[in-house]
Amino acid sequence: MKTSQQNIVDLYVGRRLKLLRNQKYISQKELAGRLGVTFQQIQKYEKGLNRLPASRMLAICFSLDITPNDLFRDLLSKEYPPKESVTYTDQEMELIETLRQLAPPLKSQVRKIVGTLASQ
Repeated sequence: MKTSQQNIVDLYVGRRLKLLRNQKYISQKELAGRLGVTFQQIQKYEKGLNRLPASRMLAICFSLDITPNDLFRDLLSKEYPPKESVTYTDQEMELIETLRQLAPPLKSQVRKIVGTLASQ
C-alpha cells in the first residue's frame, strides 16, 4: 500500500496505538477481545490499513486507560499534512520501551555504551 497524504494520519495513529498497547503489555488478541473484534482488525488499525472510527477509538481509549490526545500526541500542532514519522522495528520498539524503564543515571550509561559501540 502506497502512503498518501490522506493516510499519513491513519499510519501515525496506528503506530501510536501499537506503542501505547505494548506499553500496557496488552496483546492484540486481548485488546480485540475487549472490543469484540478480531485481532486482525487491531493489526489493520495499527498498520494504518483501516481508519479508526471515532466510536472504536473511544472504546480503545477506555480499554487502554488513555485519552484520544495520547493517540494524536505529536499531531496536535497546526501542521498538515504531518511529516511522516519514523518506522521502528519490533526490536527497536522493545529497546526503546526497556530504555524508558531505566533510571536516569542508567540511561546515561547505556547511551555512552551505545555511542562507543556505534563508533567502532
